[in-house]
Amino acid sequence: MLQEANRRVECVHFIEDGLVSHLSGTRTDFVETAMVGYFGYVGVPLVLGAEVSSQRSVVCMPGTALRIEADDLTRVMADRPQIREEMLRYVPALIAQNTQSVLCAAKHEINQRLARWLLLANDRIQSDVLYITHELLAASMGVRRASITNALLQLEADGVVEKRRGAVRIVDRPALESRTCDCYHVVRDAYDRSCVADSDEHRHDSAEGIVAGTA
Repeated sequence: MLQEANRRVECVHFIEDGLVSHLSGTRTDFVETAMVGYFGYVGVPLVLGAEVSSQRSVVCMPGTALRIEADDLTRVMADRPQIREEMLRYVPALIAQNTQSVLCAAKHEINQRLARWLLLANDRIQSDVLYITHELLAASMGVRRASITNALLQLEADGVVEKRRGAVRIVDRPALESRTCDCYHVVRDAYDRSCVADSDEHRHDSAEGIVAGTA
């Protein structure tokens, strides 16, 4: 647990590897609204000027992160406004993921939603092997475990993924992309724009002898 809902943000975590789920709802009845991987961070409310998070942030695939105390980061952002500006570039992409998650859950079939989840996770951990159980997938997507099992069986029969104990390996990513909905492409494009903006800003600052960063 990196962040509890309705609690003060005490630390900001910059994810180096692994996967974190943002969850809305109660502890027994929840759904994933976004996932955070190596180019993201947990603690966005602090950067937006809020002290309390509305969501839980839970590690769903093990990894490592860089952590800074909230008070320390607040002082850094006050002393170096460009740090906050860099961190804000991530926010539109995260918002896009939140909104598309809601749309996807309401409008699209389980097979499309599962393909979207696997692709987004693959993008964020940069590995074809996703250490995820059927139970956690079902809980994250707010569906029955049997629905996840059936969808994975179909993908495996088509040669798109390979099931392992406690993991799923993506075998044919292009085929998986052909099975997802437009929600994946909307979120992917939002993150691509964020990364391009970061790269352009970094090149501009480096030319002036300034190195801008987020951690």
